[in-house]
Amino acid sequence: MSDFEHALMLLLLIAALGVLARWLPWPQPITYLLGGFGAALVPAFPHIALDPGFFFLCFLPPLLFSDGWLMPLREFTKAKRPILLLAIGLVAFTTLAVGFVAHWLIPNLPLAMAFALGAVVSPTDAVAVTAITERLRVPARLSTILNGESLMNDATGLVAFRFALAAIVAGGFSLHAMLLEFSVVAIGGFLIGLAVGYGIGKLRDLLRYLHVSDPLIEVTLSLMTPYAAYLAAEHSGVSGVLGVVAAGLYSGWRDPVRMDAETRQNAAAVWNLLLFWLNGIAFALLGLQFPKILAAVSGSYSGFQLAGFTAAVAGAAIVARIVWVFPGTYLPFLFPKVRKTEVRASIAAVFVVGWAGMRGTVTLAAALSIPLLLPDGTPFPGRDIVIFLAFGVIAVTLLLQGTTLEWLIHKLGIRGDADRPKEELLARITAVDAGLKTLKAMEDSATTVEMKASLEAVIEEYERRLVSLTAQGETRTRARRRRSAGHHYRSAALHAERQALDDLWRSGQIIDEVHRPLQQLLDYEESLLRNAPPAADED
Repeated sequence: MSDFEHALMLLLLIAALGVLARWLPWPQPITYLLGGFGAALVPAFPHIALDPGFFFLCFLPPLLFSDGWLMPLREFTKAKRPILLLAIGLVAFTTLAVGFVAHWLIPNLPLAMAFALGAVVSPTDAVAVTAITERLRVPARLSTILNGESLMNDATGLVAFRFALAAIVAGGFSLHAMLLEFSVVAIGGFLIGLAVGYGIGKLRDLLRYLHVSDPLIEVTLSLMTPYAAYLAAEHSGVSGVLGVVAAGLYSGWRDPVRMDAETRQNAAAVWNLLLFWLNGIAFALLGLQFPKILAAVSGSYSGFQLAGFTAAVAGAAIVARIVWVFPGTYLPFLFPKVRKTEVRASIAAVFVVGWAGMRGTVTLAAALSIPLLLPDGTPFPGRDIVIFLAFGVIAVTLLLQGTTLEWLIHKLGIRGDADRPKEELLARITAVDAGLKTLKAMEDSATTVEMKASLEAVIEEYERRLVSLTAQGETRTRARRRRSAGHHYRSAALHAERQALDDLWRSGQIIDEVHRPLQQLLDYEESLLRNAPPAADED
């Protein structure tokens, strides 16, 4: 079979597994992982060989970019202390803990390669965590910390992994030189990513200004942004991973209020499909590679040894996280400044953070990106056992923590923010009131009987919506859309609603989780108007 046929087979596989995953009581990545392993046992299923460099380049940039784009920047800034303690401190702690355990268990595994394993398994998987926290509506700060950590520890873990591999190639390293180079690589990558994100954003603005853009062009540029940021940073000798993160954060701040409704809808559809493909294929490929990985290591270690290594390394990663989060959360409160600016988290919330340590796509992509050979042509030392153990950590954390995290959140009584419904109600009332004011200001422009009747009908609908919101609270239902001669007035009112909603978001009065769904609602309303011309409703 050709590579294209292999890709088609993988897409069909993840489509089938995606249907099956809806019926199973655990995060989807577990189903893809087990499904890939099951497919590998079928003789007729093609054996797919992976090119490490291609896999890393193909999968990592869009996945990291999407995490950065979805990160609520205001909440991320507020929670930067716990996020950085997890993303930097915990990554370093996990790298050392797992590295020493792996080196102690497997003496012939070079210490630098053991640290590479620790760095590989230090990043957590945002997809598995978000699938649970979004459904349960956990507090926004808890969700931000978990997602922000996953975004930043992807970057720090992969940079540490890069240095560990470099030490193996060089035969050693200097701690002082490594820290200096780490700073240059990290800062340089972040700045280049910002520059690429800003430049592509300005290009999109220019195309729109010249009236030569359309949603398909903008979505294409959006898809190219993570790859441009990654390649620009890598060719400059700095961190492509941090470049992608920076571009994603900037684009997530820019795009919600610079894209038009049609482009947002197209971008959301394309990106959702792409992420479904990439996450599904990544885990399915991991399952498909497992028999080959197992065969590569079974000649050197017995099944009992491999099971013991996996349990010890996965246990070290899990315990290191739990050990870190409690002092990392409470020790900073010894300082008065922290006590004044932050609210002490509950023990239950901290334990949830400690248990939400599932590993996934980033760990897989990094492990499989380990070169096959050293520059002198000899096999890369410990590559097979490191990939096997990375697979083991992914499987253990997904099966153990991924299947119990939801139960734990319920058991500990973690609930969503009490202020969230109030913020959503505020946003709805403000948007509807802005639209109503715009409609009333247009009464003088209605010069014919038909126009006046149409405008009055739209005003009446907005008044009913406002009364419903202010008197009865959030109804969670849409009013029936009247496609009539009021097309022009409805469009003007929607524009005012969107402007008011964006102003609330810019001023920090509502969070991203309130702003984004309501923006999508307005986009949907606009698409109804756009696809139902006035002439069609005048019959």
